[in-house]
Amino acid sequence: MADSDLVNVQLTRADLEFLQAARAAHEVPGAQGQPMPFVEADRPWGVARPANPISIQRLPSPQQWVAKQIGNLRAVGETNYRVGLTTPKKSPIQAGIAAQAKYESKMRDPAVLARRVAGLRKSSDEEWAAVAENIGARRLVEGVEARIHKVERAVASLHGKMGQHLARIDAMPNASDADSERRMVENLKGLRAMKGTI
Repeated sequence: MADSDLVNVQLTRADLEFLQAARAAHEVPGAQGQPMPFVEADRPWGVARPANPISIQRLPSPQQWVAKQIGNLRAVGETNYRVGLTTPKKSPIQAGIAAQAKYESKMRDPAVLARRVAGLRKSSDEEWAAVAENIGARRLVEGVEARIHKVERAVASLHGKMGQHLARIDAMPNASDADSERRMVENLKGLRAMKGTI
């Protein structure tokens, strides 16, 4: 058999009607088969096979737009994402450090802060909860497992600092209510001092 994707197929009138009905009932708005099914015997001599009717659209409908985006994402989204991760134009870590001043400036920009509030107002507690439950809960375990190396580093650092902190608190007197209050205050101060250092 020749290396070709072309296959000659003859359709009966019943086959043609079935394919046309299936195409008309397609779940994606506006989707049509390529090429349009037809009976070869009906093609006049010297006339091209019939094509799907075209419909000029300067802008697709919202349904077509979303269907195309989701379809493309399902088809090549993960592949493109992985390619992008392995071939960055610059170091993402160094770029993030270099952009710190710009980030701080944007976070003080009243227009940026107003857009954040406007975006929050477009949502609802119910929508937030639905996304958190349907996506966040499902990805929690795999997300933590994928970052186990960060958990290990953080715990190793915290363990040493926490050991020193507790040794200092344990060495403080604890004979009176005043001693207990001092221990409580020093414990709180020590934990606050560790914040952001792990």
